[in-house]
Amino acid sequence: MGYLKIILTVLLTTVLLMTAIGCVEPDGSSICTVEDEANKTSGEQMESPTLEEYAISQVNAAIDLMDEKGELAFPELRESDSKWFHNDSYIFIWKTDGIRIVYPPDVSGEGQNMTELEDFNGKPIGRIFIETALSEESEGWVDYYWPKPGETEPSLKNTFIKRVDIGNETYLVGSGFYVDE
Repeated sequence: MGYLKIILTVLLTTVLLMTAIGCVEPDGSSICTVEDEANKTSGEQMESPTLEEYAISQVNAAIDLMDEKGELAFPELRESDSKWFHNDSYIFIWKTDGIRIVYPPDVSGEGQNMTELEDFNGKPIGRIFIETALSEESEGWVDYYWPKPGETEPSLKNTFIKRVDIGNETYLVGSGFYVDE
């Protein structure tokens, strides 16, 4: 019986991890890319990306979309149950002056100045996001405590921030994941 528990635990953990990184939806449907499916059928061994790799790839893909479509990409980044916004994973965009441009969990917060935004513990994440984007590296990780969408209690979140210049505007693009403690 103990062996069965271990197998069930491993299977459940795998499904939860795949759900967290956005490869499997709770209803069992897959939102992996066509390339992922092609790799599976060609017999290549596919490794699941880490949560860090997934966040970085989402930010880079959003930047590619912004390079292609400019501000016309913003509505697509807000679409619920899409590659950009599903479960507690989403892309957000600010101007580097702190004005929030895209925030799918609560679009009513768009247009607000987020420079003074603090996490649950008073960490000045608004300024840290901007400083990270404007740094010499133009990207980096920020950890802080933030409620998951639809919740009020904070959870540890790691967010990848990257600066991008589109036209005459400089933006910071971010995406993160909640860490189960």
